[in-house]
Parts: sequence; C-alpha cells; structure tokens
Amino acid sequence: MNARAVLLPLLVSGPLLAERGTVAGTVTAFPSKYLAETVVYLKDAPPPRAPRRHRVRQKGMTFLPHVLAIAIHDAVVFVNDDAVDHNVFSPDGERYNLGVFSNGESRERVFARPGIYTQQCSMHPEMFSYVFVGTSAHAAVVDRDGRFTIPDVPAGSWKIAIWNPRLSAPDQTLIVAPGATAAVRFDAN
Repeated sequence: MNARAVLLPLLVSGPLLAERGTVAGTVTAFPSKYLAETVVYLKDAPPPRAPRRHRVRQKGMTFLPHVLAIAIHDAVVFVNDDAVDHNVFSPDGERYNLGVFSNGESRERVFARPGIYTQQCSMHPEMFSYVFVGTSAHAAVVDRDGRFTIPDVPAGSWKIAIWNPRLSAPDQTLIVAPGATAAVRFDAN
C-alpha cells in the first residue's frame, strides 16, 4: 500500500469528524434512585444512516441492561443466559411476543416505530426493562450518578430532552459547535 492510499481516508474522514461535536452533562433528581432509568436524547436529530444491532441479556432473572436506547430500524437480540426458560414480550406500541426460549437461545426484534417498549417475561412477572426507540441514534442512558455523553452529534442547534418512567424535566435547546462539547444539565422531578 502506498502513502497516498493511507492518507486519502484520513483526509476524507478528518473534515467530516470536525463537523460534529459531543453533548455531555448530568441529570439530577430526587430521589436519585430513579436516575438510572433516564434516557437523554436529541428530539429533532436526523435519522441514523444504517441500522445497528444491540443485545439484551436475561441473566440472574433480570434484563441487562435495564434501559436500552436505540434508533428506529435497529435490532435487539434478546439472549437467555439463565438456566431457566424465559419469554420476551411487550404490551406497548407494536405489541409482540418472541415466545419461550431456553438457556443459550436468543430471539431478535427490529423496532420500526419510535416509542417506549416495556420488556417483560410472561414466565417471571418480576422481570421487566425498557427499550427506548428514538427517531435518531443521538441518545444515551445516564449512569447511576446521572452522567451521560452523546458523541458524534452534527454541529448545529438541537432540542434535547429526557425520558424517564417516573421523572420529568423541561426540554432544552443547545448549540453543538464543530469539534466541541456542549454541556447540559437537567434537574428532574
């Protein structure tokens, strides 16, 4: 391979990356025990270029992760890592039931519409989780301290919001500059 072949991809990708930035910040709430169920997302961002695949494990009689943020047309592979049979179904939006599957088996679901989908197991009613399906891939689940980062955001002005089954906060507008990090804070209640 010659030097020109190596430099050309760097020259093409460099300017494209410089036109994007990052959104980072925190969500605070009282009580803070609900923070880990929060998704921060850009409301009016463009749809993703290509669908992605995500994974949710059923392990220790729980869904892991408890909250997953994806974009429309993304797929979620549900994997049973427990020694007992499980089921995955959702009564929300495009209702579905992926049937019963045993240890080591998996089922896949493609999400064609935005919305919140509660994941449940009909065999173990204490098991539930959420799949947040946004219109774009520009979303993040906060960590247990309320921190989040949304990388690769196109430069410009964006509306940013949170989703949480128990908390709320007003939407905000922020400006993402090329190559910079825009900071935001939500005080939820």
